[in-house]
Amino acid sequence: MANDTRERLVSTSSDLFYQHGFQAVGLDQILDTVGITKTAFYKHFESKDELIVAALEHRDRKDMGEWFVFFEARQDEDAKSRLLAVFDLLDDWFGKPDFRGCLFMSAATEFPSRNDPIHRAAALHMDKVNKELQRMAAAAGASDPDSLARQILLLMTGAITTRHAAGDPNAAATAKETAALLVERYCRSSRVRSAAKA
Repeated sequence: MANDTRERLVSTSSDLFYQHGFQAVGLDQILDTVGITKTAFYKHFESKDELIVAALEHRDRKDMGEWFVFFEARQDEDAKSRLLAVFDLLDDWFGKPDFRGCLFMSAATEFPSRNDPIHRAAALHMDKVNKELQRMAAAAGASDPDSLARQILLLMTGAITTRHAAGDPNAAATAKETAALLVERYCRSSRVRSAAKA
């Protein structure tokens, strides 16, 4: 029962934070939604900030789980196509009626200090995404997987911001076009060097 209550707190607060923002959602609103008292809350968390970190970790597991399922279904595609498919994943997300931007980007903005545990939790998620992009870029034969991954991540965050702030329904597709040019450039460089060595 205790774990059940904790899971409901984390799941509910994650949804509320995503819909309304971290500062706008008070602890009382979370407790009312879950249906527990402050005494019960403090059996699980010392503060709202600690709950926010748990909510971010919950969302991280959910998002990364969806990431792996999405790409597992594309195992038969060539590596470059799979790398560019990250923008198809974004496009699917952008089309959902409950899209409210990126919870992790919001957390990093609302808690800007890099030493804040909330900011660190948000940064950890972005680091995981970057590492996955590096792995995929290497599989695609990129000459510099780290640089290509960082540039694709920049395009991803730009697409998220453009879709959220400007409401551009084509944000993911536009970013994908630019990413395709980068992928060709990095992977062509790799092929040229390989041919020269041969």
